[in-house]
Amino acid sequence: MSKVLKELHDNIIKTKSWKKFFQLQTPGGCIFPSKTGKNDAALQLRYDAGEVVNGKKKVNLQVNSQAKSAALKEYISNKKGTHANVASAEIDINTPEDKQEEAVQNMFKSVTTQYKSKIG
Repeated sequence: MSKVLKELHDNIIKTKSWKKFFQLQTPGGCIFPSKTGKNDAALQLRYDAGEVVNGKKKVNLQVNSQAKSAALKEYISNKKGTHANVASAEIDINTPEDKQEEAVQNMFKSVTTQYKSKIG
């Protein structure tokens, strides 16, 4: 797994921010990390919220504009911007609280596979 993606996922678990994936956000809004220049540069990737349909929220992994990784910069330039989805997944927002961390960990597996196929 990419070091950048692993750091993002580790940070989500360490800070218990996985809980944010089960909250409602405006589609296109950032789930994690909060949108600041410092976070954009430090974490290089972000999870944005998509539509919720029948209790399933689409979650999109995107590259931040201040990404430093050569592979991520290349992805941005080839895909024409930071709104291209590196990976997408769905999460059931009605997952019981005691199963939420596990659901996010499973989502990370799917996202990691997609990330590897697009970024390396």
